[in-house]
Amino acid sequence: MRNFFLIFILLSGLTQVTLAQSGLRNSESDSLLAARSRAREEAQVKKGSYSAKTTRFTYEENFKFNNIVFTNPDTIPDDLHHFTDLSKGGHLIQNLGNMGTAHRSLFFEPSKNIGRTSGYNVYNQFYTSPEQIKYYDTRSPFTDVSAAFGGGGRARTNVTFALNDTVHFNIGFNFNSIRSDKQLAFLTRGDNQVKSNDYNIFGFLRPKKLPKYLLLFNLTQFNHEVDEQGGIIDPNLENNPDTTFFGYQDANVILEDAMSSDRRGGFHIYQQYDLDSIFQVYHSLDFQEQITRYYDIYDRTDSDSLIYNEVDGQTTDTIAQRNTFREFVNEFGLKGRTKKFSYTAFYRNRLLSFDEFLADTKRTETEHYIGGTLRQQITPKIFLTASGEFLFGGGYFAEGKFTSDIFDATYSRISNRPSFLVSQFNGQQRQWNNSFDNQISDNIRGEIKLDFGKFRFRPSLRFNRIANYTYFNEDRVAAQNSNDLVLLSPGFELDWQISKKWLWKNTFYYNTVSGDAANTFRIPEFISQSQLAYRNMLFGGKMMFHGGVDLHMRSSYFGLGYDPTIQQFHLQNDFENDGFAKLDIFLNFKVQTVMIFARSNHLNQSLGLFGYQGYFITPFFTGNRQTLDIGVRWSFFD
Repeated sequence: MRNFFLIFILLSGLTQVTLAQSGLRNSESDSLLAARSRAREEAQVKKGSYSAKTTRFTYEENFKFNNIVFTNPDTIPDDLHHFTDLSKGGHLIQNLGNMGTAHRSLFFEPSKNIGRTSGYNVYNQFYTSPEQIKYYDTRSPFTDVSAAFGGGGRARTNVTFALNDTVHFNIGFNFNSIRSDKQLAFLTRGDNQVKSNDYNIFGFLRPKKLPKYLLLFNLTQFNHEVDEQGGIIDPNLENNPDTTFFGYQDANVILEDAMSSDRRGGFHIYQQYDLDSIFQVYHSLDFQEQITRYYDIYDRTDSDSLIYNEVDGQTTDTIAQRNTFREFVNEFGLKGRTKKFSYTAFYRNRLLSFDEFLADTKRTETEHYIGGTLRQQITPKIFLTASGEFLFGGGYFAEGKFTSDIFDATYSRISNRPSFLVSQFNGQQRQWNNSFDNQISDNIRGEIKLDFGKFRFRPSLRFNRIANYTYFNEDRVAAQNSNDLVLLSPGFELDWQISKKWLWKNTFYYNTVSGDAANTFRIPEFISQSQLAYRNMLFGGKMMFHGGVDLHMRSSYFGLGYDPTIQQFHLQNDFENDGFAKLDIFLNFKVQTVMIFARSNHLNQSLGLFGYQGYFITPFFTGNRQTLDIGVRWSFFD
């Protein structure tokens, strides 16, 4: 607690000093947004056409922290072919080789939620949470549809619609769907491994007769079902010399009918009222529910014995686990802004419950928070931000952020309470009851922005020092190491504009793990990504073209294994993922508002150089084999 206050006071002090130097200015309230919107709408009516320039969106946090920034929809076809989880994540993630499967970052990503969570996070990537909702400001009905069809029966669909009745009211919806056939051990196409639907309704209201009031609202729903396969059976355990890890359709997998799911949803509102030009009050209310399940009927006389332990002398049994996590959150705050300074101070209350079906137990807790944010615009391109949050009873977050056009840096110190899952679990296969301490991390990220003519160079550094690192060990049981874990990842981005139409982009990370707890974290020593692309306007400027090659490489390492029964990645020391290189060729082009892509994924697999057959993304789970992927995106602005 003392450390939290010292850090927050220091960070706040830096901002306050800068504030004192600049002095308070006359305020610019959000009411000016309405005036700007009216002026833009009048100009558009005179012009008579609608496009991406007349459609824009922002996020709730921009209202909450008085940093109103709008963004127009992306209309450039570059990198449209990045539709899989691996490529969307910059090849810095780990999954089970198929789209929609369990997902984690290769890097340590500290959670800013310092209180209790459920602990079930591997499907977070596929859920659009309330803070990720985009709130649109459109001059006309806006529709954006994209569909990608990957070889091997993988499909991803995204639909967005938004409509402004006037500048005072907007409503819209998002629908995101994933359908992925099994990539291993399937008989025919249409045999889904992943079925995922994520949808939400959102909007805002700024009453004409009450212009100082703003309401944002959203409803979210998410249902994610995965047919768990448990991984490929090690060929060394089978009496068939022709069996390999790279049989794909003919692979032998451990599990046949196991199923896990993650269902979430809730409602969220945010409302604010301008008291005067400097002071505003706000309130947010949020209810979220998460239900996770795992179900299987197993027989330990076959390959199921590689996953399941014997329970009460039974060789066959049914495992049916279900956990329900609910949170009801109220936050009240005061905020305001001047021309170059903004502030937010709040109190938050969380009512939590976690219900384990097998144990027939329900744990409830109440959490109280206070916190705030100070943001100072030192010059038009230099910003300094200090944020802090304190959880009574344990837990804090403090962050300082400096941004400019030549250098960005962020430091944070975070003390996270243990999740419900790692604290206590009463599963059919494993049980634990732990009294873990808070996980405490110091985190630094920095980047220098250098441009030399045709070269764009961005050297960067990621640093984490973690005490009480919480993880799942080789026995697939929650564990904590009180020693220090130190992660250091220097890297860079280097872009070379070879000519007007040719661009070569490179990203590289060198990762080291040290400290007395170094054996609890795994990451490849080298990760790199390169793209050589040709970009041009064809047919008299009617078609925008972007095509080239992507090359991803990573070094060998003992990657984390995956246990579907608890939906967690865990340590293992028996299987080393070989280093690999994956080559893709792609074409992206755009005609008017229609964008289309085609990609030959994992092209180098067919070459078979040096006996190369494929790669592992997780121990006993191969990455996608060579496929042809296509997709389209179409935007309508009226």
